Amino acid sequence: MPRRYLIGRLFGTDIFVTADFFLLLAFYFVAGGADAGRMALFCIALIVSLLVHEFGHVLAVRRLLHAPSAVILWGLGGLCVYPAVPRTPGKQVGISLMGPLHSALLGALCYALLRGLDPAPGAPREFLGIMVWINLFWGAANLLPILPLDGGQALRAGLEFRMGPDRAAGAARRVSAVAALLAAAAAVFYGRPIAAMICAFLMLQNLRGGA
Repeated sequence: MPRRYLIGRLFGTDIFVTADFFLLLAFYFVAGGADAGRMALFCIALIVSLLVHEFGHVLAVRRLLHAPSAVILWGLGGLCVYPAVPRTPGKQVGISLMGPLHSALLGALCYALLRGLDPAPGAPREFLGIMVWINLFWGAANLLPILPLDGGQALRAGLEFRMGPDRAAGAARRVSAVAALLAAAAAVFYGRPIAAMICAFLMLQNLRGGA
């Protein structure tokens, strides 16, 4: 991971950012073309959504492991990092799924607020619509059984119930590679080249055993 920079502290948790995270935001601005206002809303929504998601993991780590953690915003989104303390597979599943759960709750809240707004176009309606899309669609994608996504982490922890950590890690990487290949093919079919490239990268990462 690139060098990280401390940008703040929230609820006792340090928040770091890497330089490639700003490249990610810049990419969205370029992709948005002339609609800079919408891209600004998108970037704000992305940062808020990532923080809510990662703090779901932070709360789970604090409750289940009684350990400190930190949040990192980087080129592939967000990370919650914490000490490699002993944990049961059940606790790891809980930690992995708390992020997507917080995303789903935030997406549902934004959807409820969106329904109560005036149907006329405006910045609040645009922002809430983006929040719904990020937290429900991306949140669902994050549950795919692909390492290092949360779904892949939960899969690996679940496999530890029936096999040792080493065998579970190997099996999870094999499942992840196949799932990433299928996801990449689906992304190509539906005309999503960026998603296809990300899935291809994750497939190669799992084949090399680096996930």
